[in-house]
Amino acid sequence: MNHRERILTTLRHQEPDRVPIDFGGTRVSSIMAVTYAKLREYLGMGPGRIRVDGPAQIVIEVEEDIRKIFGVDVAFVAHEPLQWRQDTLVDGTPAEFPARFLPQPQEDGSEVILDSDGNISLKRPADGHWFDTVYPPLGTATSIKEIEEHIEAIENFDTPVYHDMPYEELAKKAKDSYENTDYLLVGQFAGRMFQAAQFLRGWDLFLMDLVAEPKFAQALMDKLTEANIKRFEHWAQTIGLYVQVVQFEDDLGMQDRPLLNPDLYRKLVKPYHEKLYNFAKSKFDGYLLLHTDGFVSPFIPDFIEMGIDILNPIQIPAIGMDTKTLKQEYGQDITFWGGGCDSQNILPFGSPEDVKEEVKRRMEDLAPGGGFVFSSVHNIQTEVPPENIVALFEAAKEFGGY
Repeated sequence: MNHRERILTTLRHQEPDRVPIDFGGTRVSSIMAVTYAKLREYLGMGPGRIRVDGPAQIVIEVEEDIRKIFGVDVAFVAHEPLQWRQDTLVDGTPAEFPARFLPQPQEDGSEVILDSDGNISLKRPADGHWFDTVYPPLGTATSIKEIEEHIEAIENFDTPVYHDMPYEELAKKAKDSYENTDYLLVGQFAGRMFQAAQFLRGWDLFLMDLVAEPKFAQALMDKLTEANIKRFEHWAQTIGLYVQVVQFEDDLGMQDRPLLNPDLYRKLVKPYHEKLYNFAKSKFDGYLLLHTDGFVSPFIPDFIEMGIDILNPIQIPAIGMDTKTLKQEYGQDITFWGGGCDSQNILPFGSPEDVKEEVKRRMEDLAPGGGFVFSSVHNIQTEVPPENIVALFEAAKEFGGY
């Protein structure tokens, strides 16, 4: 089987020749830039081209030589900049960044990104590994009318200014990859609504709005849904012609509980997800992947009902996310993408032997019958030693056969 056939087979819940492998095939199954540079050095491959295509999390575009070494079956069609600029990572390693992503250094050693009004929209602390969202533009809003005043922020939430390459140009790149490689292509869309509302309003305020000001919360999600549907139609007519999976995102879980009560989710948030995902199904002849972290098992029946084909990831250390149980309960109806190794404890702090034993266990739980794409739980972080990354993918090939 070639790469694309292998994943399409598992997405049909059939067993391919081996479990498919993803590394860098989505914006949430990649690797942080400093860690990637160390991995290349460890493998004796030279510096390569370290291109930080996800600058907020400082994750990179995985290169072809790495994909070949690790047997990767996926390539990513991400939002990209029109131009790149040369800079260095925090450890001095040369790297490329989007030309319009311009952090400003502060006296305390932190870096900030300012919005068009001079507010700090993103900040990386001096000892931080990524940028955190700071300023919620709707944080002081007191009426539904004020939502309209921030329509630009709503409409552009998932397409920041530094990812300014038009969909038509991205579609040309997707077409070339589709016709000249056999990778399965995942196209980024995101389409966040619940999470977007939290960022735009403030994480705590929006959760309170759902209970105390539901009309305000619904009005904000109405606008986000309208914007996402309009954008998805454009995406489907361009990039969507050449990719086989579209990546949506909307985090609903924490480590030990959902972010909101499942009944409240079904009453107030699910209708907006359902509207967007149903529209996507009507316009895109492919598979829908939803990225949502944490304890989300109570929502899986809702995801299946709404037409989600793939859940990413299984956050193994979170409560309610046991791989064997989830496979038994939902494995016939949804594909699990990610969950190949505990990325919070074993991958960064275990030995290579620990990593291999962990991968073996997850393969035994998730591989039977297809419906599983192997990757780490989330982006590989800075604490992970390169020998553990190598062990991760060696074990995926060793234990992933059918």
